[in-house]
Order: sequence, then structure tokens, then C-alpha cells
Amino acid sequence: MPAIHSTSAQVNKLFSIRNLYSQKFTSQKIQLLKTLYKQPVKNKTAIHLYADTLHFLLAYPDNKILYLQTARCLAQLESFIKSNKKIKESLYNSGITATSLCAAFSFEIAKWMRKEHPENIRLISFEAKEGQIQSVLSVLMPKVESEIFQDGNVSWRPWLQQSMKKGEDLLDRLIAVFDETDIRPEVKDELWNAIGINLEIDFPSATRLPHSMFTPYFHRSIIKKEAIKQQPVIKIVRINLNEKEAAQIIDCSRMVLLRQLREIDPVTFTAANLISYYRLDRGLSVALMSMRVERRHPIDSYYGYVVFKNGLPVAYAGSWIFFDSARIGLNVFPAYRGGESQYIFEQVLNLHRKVYKLKRFTVDPYQIGKENSDGIHSGAFWIYYHAGFRPLNNELKKIATKEAKKINMSAGYRTPVSILKKLANSRAELILQKNAVNFDATDISRAYAAILKIKYDHKRMLVEEFAFKKLTGLLRIKNYHEPTLQYILKNWSILLLCLADELEAKSRLKKELKKMFELKAFGAEEDYIVTMQQSNDLRLLLKKILKEFVP
Repeated sequence: MPAIHSTSAQVNKLFSIRNLYSQKFTSQKIQLLKTLYKQPVKNKTAIHLYADTLHFLLAYPDNKILYLQTARCLAQLESFIKSNKKIKESLYNSGITATSLCAAFSFEIAKWMRKEHPENIRLISFEAKEGQIQSVLSVLMPKVESEIFQDGNVSWRPWLQQSMKKGEDLLDRLIAVFDETDIRPEVKDELWNAIGINLEIDFPSATRLPHSMFTPYFHRSIIKKEAIKQQPVIKIVRINLNEKEAAQIIDCSRMVLLRQLREIDPVTFTAANLISYYRLDRGLSVALMSMRVERRHPIDSYYGYVVFKNGLPVAYAGSWIFFDSARIGLNVFPAYRGGESQYIFEQVLNLHRKVYKLKRFTVDPYQIGKENSDGIHSGAFWIYYHAGFRPLNNELKKIATKEAKKINMSAGYRTPVSILKKLANSRAELILQKNAVNFDATDISRAYAAILKIKYDHKRMLVEEFAFKKLTGLLRIKNYHEPTLQYILKNWSILLLCLADELEAKSRLKKELKKMFELKAFGAEEDYIVTMQQSNDLRLLLKKILKEFVP
């Protein structure tokens, strides 16, 4: 290998061969790693690329020697950043280990971080003005306590400070105020967001699973998209987790998203007993996460998943399951692009299909790139296309077919951004079995809006209360005052009672609905899915409603 003198050039070279495999490239990678270990990378831009490349090499190592050398280099890089104040400050908001970032995160994440990592989170500033903060706190606090805010008696900050316990700070007191209120969780979330609390978070240690939870896999090659169909069917093994292991998965999943300034509800609102963990081939494992009952969607079942490779979180997304169909997505973290993204997505689909008995998948426009620049620049459309997804819009389906031919015929051809943006204007679907349900919660949403307009002239509150009472009577639900159950019933009632005569005549359907709603409010989300899939009467009723109101 020709001599490369600057560390930046060495990092660039290492990055360029990170996903190439042969004895020649393995030797080059190891030599570059040894050289960089002796000459620490000090340039800010090079550090970014170096950190990403090291993480890629840990996820896709050629052999044990390279794996261990990569781990040493990463430890050295993190130690260097910790000891160099100037470098550390220049990497602010990068998400790299040993640095910090500042952003506004959800109430749940702030509360969790303060409990699990109290030394690594602090309040920095507020985006809202003083008057707005005081107004929000007046809504949250008991009237008898917040009355003092009236007529300029005292402002909110000194009032909260005087009520702090020993060892608490303003962040602790704000979390307590929000935590103690009994308003609906999603309203609480919006009020927290309205204040705009900017939090600084430190990342003193790496984000990965403990070594006890994985065995490193070494690669002879990367599976390209053309070779996926020739791969044997992989074995899926569910791993029984203890509470500590489940908590480690949650910690790892949340922290990697925070590093990317991201959150998704199923990761934010999950719990240790709601994690299922599966080990696959090639160092892959997947954690599926459902949400706590008070956070569940009333119609479909919203799950999150995080993909780990050699213990590193490499991808994540959500799935919205409805009968035997699911909306799904895939987000590969930037450091791991250029690896086996297509193969990973195929395994994610296969896992969901087997675990939840699914026959159809769809992907929403945002996942493909609509109003999502990252989806456009990463060419996300082709991940879905190569997995078998096709646009629902016929015109866009033809455009995709033409583009696929160009890609196959012209080496190095890349679809123009303008065409990728056009392709992102349609949902896409993958049909595994023709008898799959061909609608989802987004279609139900359209039907709900149409029913309100056509049948009830948008008299939402009046109709909802009437429908709610009638539905609870029809289903003989006695504990309908339970907040979570009431929330679910109110979301279903107008929809189901637009064909009230049919519902009243079907005693089996009424029993199935009662069971479904109780499972959604108090039971396991997986059991809700199974019960829904077994209800052919509900499927037929919803199809009839959609046919009538969403032609």
C-alpha cells in the first residue's frame, strides 16, 4: 500500500475500504488502524469520519484481529476527546462518545435520564417566554398552589425553588410538577414541549449491548442486494431476557436515538416487560418494543424495533400492525450505511411476518423521502423497492420500473433527486398473500372524517358521547369509566355505530370487540393483534364502512 502521510488521508482511505473484503483489504485495514493508533486523529472533520468508520468496522469486522484493533482505536479516540477540552467543545452536538449535545427532548426521556443517568443531564435554557411558562405551570399545579401567580405576587421560578427538596435543582422540580398532574399523557407531552426545555446531555460511554448479550460475527464479504434471494432462510431464536438485560436494551436504544437527536414513541414509552428479543444470523439481533397501555394507539398496534449487529445499534424504525397488514419503515444510522442495509431490512420484514403472522406490508411517503431529506439522499426508495415494495400510484409504479432498468443497465447510474422526490409522493406496498387486509389505520382515519361530515355534519362531541354510551351498552362493558378503556371506546364508537344495525345483529362480533378493547386497555398488545386477526366479522364490517365512506 502506498505511503499515506496525513491522518486525515489515512482516515479517508480506511473509510473507502471499510466494506471491501479480501486478504489484501483486511491487511490494509489492520495496517491503517495500527498507524492511526500511533498517530491520534486531531482534525474535527476527520474525527467524525474516523468514529463512524470504527463503528462500521466493529459491526462488520473481517476477523478477530481487526475487531480487537478497532476496539482499541475507538477506546483511544474516546480517551483523547475526553482529555482535550478544545476538541471536545468543537464536537459539541455531534453525538460522539465523550461529547455533549443540547436539545429539547420529551418529558418521558427527561424523566428517565434524570433517574437513570442523573449526572449526565442538566437544564440549560427555555425557548418559551416567562409568561408562557407561568401559564403552563398554572394549568399543571393545584389551583390552591398556583393562585399565588396571579396579580404579580410571585413569579414561577422562585416559587418552585422554595419548594425544592435537599439535593434537587430546577429540572428535578419541573419534572415533579409534570409527573404529579393527572392530565392525559399526550396533553402533558404537549405542555412540556410548549415550554421548550433545552437539556444538555453527556455521552461519557459507548452505546452498545454488553458482551454477554452477543457473540461477534466476522465477515468474509458483505451480502449485496443481488445475492439476498440466494441466502438460506435464517433461523430466528427468541431470547428470554431478565429484567436487567431488557433494561440494557432500552438504555442502549434510547441513548443511540438521543445521539442522533431523535425519538420514536415505542422506544420512549416502552418498559422492560414489553421487550421481546430475537437473535438472527450474521451477528444480527432485533428488539421489538410495544408501548405501555396508556400510550397505545386505540386502533392499530404501534411497535418499535432496534436492530443490533455485533451488539451495536445499527438501525431502527416502527411498525403499525392492523389485522395481518403492517405499515413499516427502516432507518439505518449513518455510520452503518454501505453495509448490509438491504439484507437487514429483509430480515426485519421476515421477523415481523413470522412473529405477527403478517401477509402485507406498506410504507408511508415520509419513509421513502417525502418531506424527509435524509430519505431522499440515502436513496431509501430503493431499499423498499428491492425488498418487493411497489408504489400504489400506477404512474409512479411505471417510473420506478424505468428507473430500475436504468440502474441494472448502467453501472454507476444514480436516480436523480427530482425523480426520487416524485417517487416519494405515493405509499408503496408488498403483498405476501393475496387474501391480506388491504387497508390500515390511515384508511380508517379517512372513513372517520367522512362519517362525521356526511352523517353528522361535524357535530363531533355530541355524536361521540352518544355513540360511546350506546357502544358500551351494546358490548355490556361495565368498567367503561376506566380512563384508558374510555379513550379506546371513544375512538372506535362513531366508526362502529355508523352501521349500528349490523353490529347489533352480530353477537359473536360484539364478544370479540369487547375482548379486543379490554386487551388493548389492560392486556398484552400481542393478544389484541391475534384477537383482531381472528375476527372475520370485524374485517368485513370495516371493509363495508370503507367502501361506503371512502370510495
